Amino acid sequence: MKKEDPKKQRDSKGRFVKGNKYTFPKGKSGNPSGGHWKAEDSIGFQYKKLVKMTADEFKSWLENNPEKERTVAQELAYQAIVEAKEDLSYLKEVTDRTEGRASQSVDVTSGGEPIPLLDYTKEKKE
Repeated sequence: MKKEDPKKQRDSKGRFVKGNKYTFPKGKSGNPSGGHWKAEDSIGFQYKKLVKMTADEFKSWLENNPEKERTVAQELAYQAIVEAKEDLSYLKEVTDRTEGRASQSVDVTSGGEPIPLLDYTKEKKE
């Protein structure tokens, strides 16, 4: 059986051409999630959800969310938070992901010396 050339299914810009065999019903994207990204599928969302729990809720979270029902994002976030209790590098990572990185100033131009400012508003003195 001869394979069909996939290039014949697309135009010069890579878009599917009319009549190709990869068409979807009108109004459907072909994306199983409906074309929408879900925030709750992200590790960052799970970090934020877990760190808002009380200590008792967090301790019982594994029991209330059996492994067969947990997503990998939930599992990774939970384990990182457990590690963060003991390891400073994990604590920094979880905090950076949930609260945002602390602002840092960087001086890349003056070597620590004040930068002279030019005042263009005054007329030149002769």
